[in-house]
Amino acid sequence: MLEKLAKINNKWVRLAVLIIVFLNTAAMLFGYQLIPLSNEELVSVLSLIALFISEIWNHWKNNSYTSSAKEADKFMEKLKQ
Repeated sequence: MLEKLAKINNKWVRLAVLIIVFLNTAAMLFGYQLIPLSNEELVSVLSLIALFISEIWNHWKNNSYTSSAKEADKFMEKLKQ
């Protein structure tokens, strides 16, 4: 999984976010509402998404799921003894 994440070139992610924000801002200037949420609803949705992503990330990082992580835990326990 880390190899796949390392291969992702984040310039495309940044470009996509820039385009979305630009189009939404331009639409707002001309009186269109592309995102059908009020400011309060938008903040709530973004907070919920951030909470979900951080929970998954923290849970994954703090628990050993892969076989190499489990092996590393065993090695660390041996080093502590």
